[in-house]
Amino acid sequence: MNEEALVNRRIAEWKRLEELCTKADVRIQQLNQPELLEFVRLYKRASTDLSTIRTRSANEPLALYLNNVVARAHAILYRRPKKKFLSAFLELVLNMAQTFRRNKAFFWASFAIFFGASLFAYCLIWRDSAFLSSFTMGKDDLFNQWKNGKHEEGSGGQSIMMSFFYAGNNPKVSIITGAVGAGSMGIYSIYLLFQNGVMLGALANEMSSVGKLPFLLSSIAPHGVPELSGIIFSGAAGLKFGWAILNPGVYSRGESLKRAGPDGLILIVTGVLLCFIAAPIEGFFSFNPKIPQTTKAIFAGVTLVIWLCFWTFFGREQELQTEKPKSY
Repeated sequence: MNEEALVNRRIAEWKRLEELCTKADVRIQQLNQPELLEFVRLYKRASTDLSTIRTRSANEPLALYLNNVVARAHAILYRRPKKKFLSAFLELVLNMAQTFRRNKAFFWASFAIFFGASLFAYCLIWRDSAFLSSFTMGKDDLFNQWKNGKHEEGSGGQSIMMSFFYAGNNPKVSIITGAVGAGSMGIYSIYLLFQNGVMLGALANEMSSVGKLPFLLSSIAPHGVPELSGIIFSGAAGLKFGWAILNPGVYSRGESLKRAGPDGLILIVTGVLLCFIAAPIEGFFSFNPKIPQTTKAIFAGVTLVIWLCFWTFFGREQELQTEKPKSY
């Protein structure tokens, strides 16, 4: 092969392909019809030239240069088109529902740990009130405020401020609950679920002791449906990561954890989004004294039914079509 002759014949085309790549870097639609046809033609010829140089030449710098040009053109030509925001969001929502159904065992295990801890604390304090101090987590003042059985009326600015606080704090708790599962084999995720659960159980017992348990439940239920679900989802992610390490099956523990990663990440993202949804409800609705407690309870019941239907049925048809065996 006459390498110099090949370079002299093709160098202009390679440079032209680079120019078209620069123009199409953001979107390939930047190229008009003639330029697009030229781009494809130059890409094919450059790919052939690269194959020739790789097999019949020892000029490594030339091969590296041409390889970079071809790789850049290939990435542009076969780049997945960017989805519109609504399409991407709907795909995420569909993925969330389907991921929940694939990992419902971890979700219900997380649910059982959280509410099991609540019931445990409630019963233990009911039998012996001396255990209360072990479960208040140093928040005795907050418990006493709840026992007053009323919410202080706040301004719109305060509601906005509290919504931002909840939107910043609660998703952080969800992220930590899920993420620590990989590093602690799920143990710390279980601890955080248990810790939050016993605090709720302790508060429920205190409110029950003064005859105001319905007030507590109707106050926390409106935002609690998405918020507690978010914490449980993140706990499920931590349990999934921990199980991947403890029971890797035929894979190495690293490979097992890697395989659990996509679903675990979606579970954490789901938990964070649910906490974001809960924040304005908590800031503007749940603790608003102008809204009757009955209305809050009805709102919580309706949203619970909607969420249950969503997690059970949304995207189910696509799953059934995927699972349905082909007929020949």
